Parts: sequence; C-alpha cells; structure tokens
Amino acid sequence: MKNLIDKSLNFVNTAKSSITNEIYASFSLVKEMVNKLPVFISSEKTSTYGDIKYDEKHYFIVPYRLTEIGVALHTMRCLPGGVPELNDLPKRRVFHFAKETDEILIRNILINEAKEFAENSLQDNISSLESLANDIDSLDKKLTYGMLCIGGLAALVNPVVGAGIAAKALLPGVGGLLSKYTLRPVGEKMTESQLKNEIKTAEDKVIKEFESAETIKVINPILQELELALNTDEQQHDPLIDFNLGKLDLVELDDDRWRELTITVLRNIYLEIIHNKSKHINANLGPEDIRWLNVILD
Repeated sequence: MKNLIDKSLNFVNTAKSSITNEIYASFSLVKEMVNKLPVFISSEKTSTYGDIKYDEKHYFIVPYRLTEIGVALHTMRCLPGGVPELNDLPKRRVFHFAKETDEILIRNILINEAKEFAENSLQDNISSLESLANDIDSLDKKLTYGMLCIGGLAALVNPVVGAGIAAKALLPGVGGLLSKYTLRPVGEKMTESQLKNEIKTAEDKVIKEFESAETIKVINPILQELELALNTDEQQHDPLIDFNLGKLDLVELDDDRWRELTITVLRNIYLEIIHNKSKHINANLGPEDIRWLNVILD
C-alpha cells in the first residue's frame, strides 16, 4: 500500500491557491498478489456504446494456471470517453465467467484466501452476486487507495498546510456535480488530511451508487475458449482454427464493448507470459494457445 501511495505522491506537485494545478493519474494498471490470488485492477475509456451510455464496473474471473487457484481476478471500471469519474450516468456491474461454477470459486477464494478483504460470510451470501461485487470492491479499495484513484480523481498532495485541490482540473465540465459529491470549490485550501476526507466522501458516494446498480452475470465466450484451450492440447483443440471471435455475441449486453474489454484484460494478464517462454509450460500454454493469443491480442 505504501508503494502505491508513494507512486501517487511522486506525480503530484504542491498546489498553490492562485494556480490551477494539473493532476495526473499515477497508474492505469495495478497488479497485486493477495495471498494466492492474482489481482489486476484498471480503468478504461471507450467509445463503444449503444444507445445508452453506462458507468460500468466489470469483474473478470480469468482462467490462469500459474497459481494453484487456477484463476486471476481482473476488475475494471469502464467509462465513455470524455466522461469524468464523478458523473450522472446509470451504473452497472457486469461479472464475466468462463463457466458457471466460477462464481462459487471466486467467493471461496475471497473468503478462504483473502479473509481480510471479504466483508461478508460465504454462508450468508452464497447466492448474492451483489454481495460478491461488494467484497471485490472492498478489495479494490484496499489495493488502490480507493477505486477513484485509478481514474485520476484521487491524488495525494504533500502534507503542506495551504495545499489545494484543483477541482476544475480534476473534474472538467461537471459543474453542479461538485456540490452533489460535496467536493470543495476551486481554490479552497486544505491539508492532506482534509483532502483525503474529500476523496473518501466522493469515493463512498460512487461506490454506494454501484451497490444499488443492476448486476449482470455472463458466460464470456472468450474466457470460455481460454478455459478450453488451457485444458486441451493441439490435437484435441486448436483455438485459432476452432474459434471465431467475429461471430461471438452476448445477448445479456447491449453492444460489443465486452469484446474490447475482454481483450484488454487478457492483454494485461497474459502479454508478459506470452513473451516469457519459461512460463509457458506452467501456464498450460501450448504453441497453439500462444498463436491464438497473439492473434486476438494484436
């Protein structure tokens, strides 16, 4: 956690009350190992939307054989291009599984392998996808100093009395949303502690909105194909021949955004492995799987 905070501090200059300070995102991808669970967290902007634009939180349970758990968790907040982290768009949560049983698997992992991050009990919430999302969001917050940090909204300043937050730079074009999220106006001075409180207030409001949002579960055909590829050899199944990405569809979702996001997830998780031949065997990646991943990640 200290390293993540230090990253943020290195990217932020002390603000002066008379100057609008540019705040930069300190990272776009966080990679951590929570006990035996690999966790990837990112934020994405995309123009691939249908008639309705959403502020979405995606949860990908990705087949991954470099740990005995067999999966990696990748969470991702997705916004339309140009939309700030604080917004009035309808919220939505989408779970992406390779198979039906992955929902129970990831819940058991959070409870048994990452107890300090899970806020609810498996017995009480085994059928609640919403509670699983809440547990994962709790994990996100602890790994990233809050889910908004990734989007570039949250930035820690040096602990100098009189340091300010340039709300206009952080939230371009949101106007009245400042009062909705109780952020202070441009130029008002605050200490580091006060700024942390402001960030937490805004963060809590966004998370509360997500907690009341629609939650969707899908069997993601790209993840489903990856699961099959990892469990077969080239003679049994060649994903490059037997799999047609262009013909895939998810009736639960209203557009093709899920493809773009899934490819981004696989790139974040597998690109480094693809380029390291020493990991191929332990990752259950045969030459046919490497060829397929190189094509879809290109």
